[in-house]
Amino acid sequence: MSISNPDPIAAPAKPQYPVPSHILRGLAQTLPRPPAGAPDSAWREVVQGGLDKLEALDPRDAIEAMLAIQVIALSAGALDASRLAFEAGATGAEARRQRASAASLGRVAIGTMRLLVQQRLQPAVPARDWGGAAEALAAAWQQEPPRPAEPVRGAKAAEAEPEEVVRWIDEIDDDEMNEEIERLRRVEAGEPPLPARPGPRRIYKYKPDDYALRWVPDERAKRKYPGWENMTKAERREFFNYTYTGPVAPLEMLTPASRAAAAAGEK
Repeated sequence: MSISNPDPIAAPAKPQYPVPSHILRGLAQTLPRPPAGAPDSAWREVVQGGLDKLEALDPRDAIEAMLAIQVIALSAGALDASRLAFEAGATGAEARRQRASAASLGRVAIGTMRLLVQQRLQPAVPARDWGGAAEALAAAWQQEPPRPAEPVRGAKAAEAEPEEVVRWIDEIDDDEMNEEIERLRRVEAGEPPLPARPGPRRIYKYKPDDYALRWVPDERAKRKYPGWENMTKAERREFFNYTYTGPVAPLEMLTPASRAAAAAGEK
């Protein structure tokens, strides 16, 4: 995809657009935030890098400025997601999610770049004089209630996010289960913990009626029975006090040895 300047004969070049300060503030807030305690020079470098990218995209009107800032923000998000995917403490599930996020952000950035190119091809138009519309609209806006407003009649107010949520073990996937097992192993071994997931802390439990909570081991299984390799089926059943009353396969399906045992009356 080419993003070179359009042919000046096909579309007259638009005049340079002075990007307003509030749009530049929005650009700065989309950039990757330096770590806590970083010197002022680090903040300036990040902001200057964003301004350099905006200069390279060279927006010529408000729509182009909006699209250009979206391209910069999406690219920054894709880079940050890629960084998180390759962090030393990231699990396999987290790495896959972050790589998928990076790929998705990259595709959206490419689509936004195409829109920017299409907008650049539009012919220049005279500036519209809005008069005092901005002042009147801003004054009316200030009189509106802040958002979020009170819930409408019959609606329930949004509940605060809980600190903990219960996740049933039989409803999670293998990746999440393996991640929890690794987290517990690190805690028990005194190793550095896994990065915390965003949102409430997850508590993994079995459902109250889960078989894992109702299962009781058979005490007879703990007994030692030397020579079990040479036990017959009848001896094993007698040892474990087990009686089989289910369906029996036809004799034709048995091996010759089993047929002979059945003919001799062995169970």
